[in-house]
Amino acid sequence: MYDADSRLAVGSPTSPSSLRPPSGARDFLPREVQRREWLESQLSQVFQRYGYQRIITPTLERLETLLAGGSIQAESVLQLRDSEGTMLGLRPELTASIVRAAATRLSSGPLPLRLYYHGSVFRNSQREEGSSSGQEFFQSGVELIGAGGWLADAEILTLLADCIRSVGQGAATPFGHASEGGNGIPDWTLLLGDVSLTESLLSPIAPTAQAAVRRAIAQLDYVYLESAPLPEAARQIGSQILALRGQPSRVLPQLAQLPVPADRLRDLQQLCQVLQEQQVQVVLDLSLVQTLAYYTGIVFQAVVGGEVVGLGGRYDRLHALYSPHQAEQAGIGFTLLPDTLLRLLPPAHKPDGSGCRRLVVPLVPAGIPQALALAAQWRQSEPVELELLDRSPEEVEAYARQCRIPEVAWVQADGSFHLTTLNFN
Repeated sequence: MYDADSRLAVGSPTSPSSLRPPSGARDFLPREVQRREWLESQLSQVFQRYGYQRIITPTLERLETLLAGGSIQAESVLQLRDSEGTMLGLRPELTASIVRAAATRLSSGPLPLRLYYHGSVFRNSQREEGSSSGQEFFQSGVELIGAGGWLADAEILTLLADCIRSVGQGAATPFGHASEGGNGIPDWTLLLGDVSLTESLLSPIAPTAQAAVRRAIAQLDYVYLESAPLPEAARQIGSQILALRGQPSRVLPQLAQLPVPADRLRDLQQLCQVLQEQQVQVVLDLSLVQTLAYYTGIVFQAVVGGEVVGLGGRYDRLHALYSPHQAEQAGIGFTLLPDTLLRLLPPAHKPDGSGCRRLVVPLVPAGIPQALALAAQWRQSEPVELELLDRSPEEVEAYARQCRIPEVAWVQADGSFHLTTLNFN
């Protein structure tokens, strides 16, 4: 039964926890949003210079779409059921959704497809006590669909490098000007592996032992590899793969002495040559095995000070899963992690302030029409706020300083005005 008392009870918070977002989610306040939008704008400019176009796919997809043919574990997906009983999920990553759109809605278009995105993803994280909680992350990235070969790999890795280099260049200062000082992200390293080469090295191992060796190399677990009950040949292959890590000039000659496909090795050599010419610091790592099982070729991570800021790889079998005719198309892409990138930026390279250049203040009620007209005029070229409260000049200036608005325009009844410039040093 519904009555006023029950309505009050339902509408009122029963505990402080009811006022917080669910575990793993958070509010993003205006200054955080401003920084995220600034970063997305910088990345979008780089993506567009390479000919990539933005795509937006649903946050909610059919569960079978998100699982990517078993490449993603169902337990990692936040799931729900619609009114017809269809299992749905919140996307845990964006590649599967974008490839699904490419294989259906864009299947008749010209190739290759160059697509980029900004969006939220959601993961279902298992806790130690057995319960689970959802976590929300932001991602920005690209997908190149319909182009195979090392030259497409080189485009993606060059684009990744340009994105990282661009972050922090031309960052907006509190006064709206570009900051000095070049690259805002410290030195970074590209860890580069190749699933096909690693798989060829693992192929002589029996399937049961292969799973254990794969786990050891993925986790760089030397102790497990030495102590696990494995055939000696499997242990030696695992140790061999773990040792294939270092500068390309050292690792590539070692690979040339091993039973790996000659064409894949040749492609990797050409790719490393291009990256060297682009002054990208590369560490070849044949133990690099990404958590997503749909990768088929190169896999990579961009690392800054031990933290991953971007990752991706080639997925040439994914398109056929979503194509009505099982048509195969090559694919490769990467994801950048905006939260990590923003955290690693030095303070001098982060945008600050409200983004507003001027605060327009009518000094008397008769000056309000003139203040409105002046604000409308200036808004044609820059952000402007209008003072809405009845505050003293001292209070207005204090507000402008708090919001880091550099100029205050005091408007008289006749429309004349004078500017006050605030110093934030």
